[in-house]
Amino acid sequence: MLLQSMNYLKILWILVPLQAIIGGIAQWYFSSTLGISGVLLGLIISFALTVFWGLPLTYLIKANKG
Repeated sequence: MLLQSMNYLKILWILVPLQAIIGGIAQWYFSSTLGISGVLLGLIISFALTVFWGLPLTYLIKANKG
């Protein structure tokens, strides 16, 4: 939301599709071995590999430039 209010949406256009791809692959893989717990694990992994670090890092870079 913070980056949206700063009118900087490019990072969202990059990270959100990447998160969907990683999430789909991870959920499919882990659900075949772990069942419903694998779906949750896939969601956690996709979040941790993309927006968990990407959005705060982008904000820090934009805030230091401004």
